[in-house]
Amino acid sequence: MTDVWRLDTLPSDVLILIFDYCHAFDLVRLSEVCTRFYDIVCGKILWIKKSKQPIATNQTSRKFRERCNPLLCLRTKWQVSHNWQYGKYEKRILFSQNTKLIPQIQLTEDVLWWSGGKHFYGLRRTEPFQENNRIFINDNIRSDIFKFVVKNECIITGHRDGSIQFWTKSRCDENIDFYFSIDRAHSSNVNALDETSKAIISGSSDGTVKIWGPIGQRILNVPLATINISECVCSLSADPTSTNIAIGSRGDSDRLHLHIFDLENYTDSDILRPDKKRCAGILDMVWDNPQILLTCGYDSYIRKWDLRTGTCVYSWPDPTDATLYCISSDYQYTMITGTKFNCKAVLWDQRQQNYVQLYFMNLRRMLSPVYSVSFDSTHLYGATDQHLVELKFSGYSYKESNYKEILKYELIRTYGSGSNWIV
Repeated sequence: MTDVWRLDTLPSDVLILIFDYCHAFDLVRLSEVCTRFYDIVCGKILWIKKSKQPIATNQTSRKFRERCNPLLCLRTKWQVSHNWQYGKYEKRILFSQNTKLIPQIQLTEDVLWWSGGKHFYGLRRTEPFQENNRIFINDNIRSDIFKFVVKNECIITGHRDGSIQFWTKSRCDENIDFYFSIDRAHSSNVNALDETSKAIISGSSDGTVKIWGPIGQRILNVPLATINISECVCSLSADPTSTNIAIGSRGDSDRLHLHIFDLENYTDSDILRPDKKRCAGILDMVWDNPQILLTCGYDSYIRKWDLRTGTCVYSWPDPTDATLYCISSDYQYTMITGTKFNCKAVLWDQRQQNYVQLYFMNLRRMLSPVYSVSFDSTHLYGATDQHLVELKFSGYSYKESNYKEILKYELIRTYGSGSNWIV
């Protein structure tokens, strides 16, 4: 009688090859079979390749890792990514206000920054979250904040009255102190801001973009350069190398609404020549890398622009044909947009044609847009007109809120199986 081969007697390198074909869920079950299987499954070898495939948890970009709290180990990435895709999360409203505002948020590793009206403060990212754990800016804000940027030890705010103000943070983030301001930077709202090591860039409703000297040189009230866009500037962003700046305008005329300017020479670049028909007013943008720019806006599309070809190389339409107010990226595959209707945020994977999942920031009040979004591997933050909402994806026993499936069945019931809605 011949010997019977058993799986647990195979060499470890052979078991690794076999286990590599298994789904992550199956690996967890295999780890419960015996001590040897547990040791193999808990090792890094099986998870290196799998950890690069999930959405929202890649953590390959240094810029993305800088806002991740916590960083995930290889084995937990798939489980958290599964929660993102199937709507398994814990929701909590971090704070609310009675006045309806157009807020902005920015996420760092330790602090979630929020502005709305004349208010600006940070929420320390502690567990559990405490209501009194806020960092307040002082009372020197004279006009509503339209845009802000937090970088290094400085905060820059752009205001309704056209001014730009500068604030300094203490090392322990206990307080934020007024530094100085440019009182008449623009003649109207400062809608867009960015900062590089060499310059500060501001864009306004007055149709101009101005470039100011760096903070270390104690910025003068006279800009280094002024770029005339001739219509309301809604968004701008400097690329990761600080070589080019992308500028998006509202789209009130037949002019192009996306511009690339050379930051070194302050001149219009010929790199990008977008088709007017494919470039409605642009409300937000983010650079995935020095060659790839993502934009969104009134036409309800995310558009991916490649500066190497000077064209839009791909686009993703919002599933409910809504204006896209904001976009956030992990600088790899994952994108999240905030939309005009129903407090809705949408999760996207650049490797797929259709969206991955929907998240509703507030089911009790569905009238507000999501004005600003930001995320790391385990958290999604969305700002509506009256609420700041956190979705946490890192747990194991969350109830599933798979709104993608709900939307699909509702559309089929309403329009039939031949509907052109993207589900």
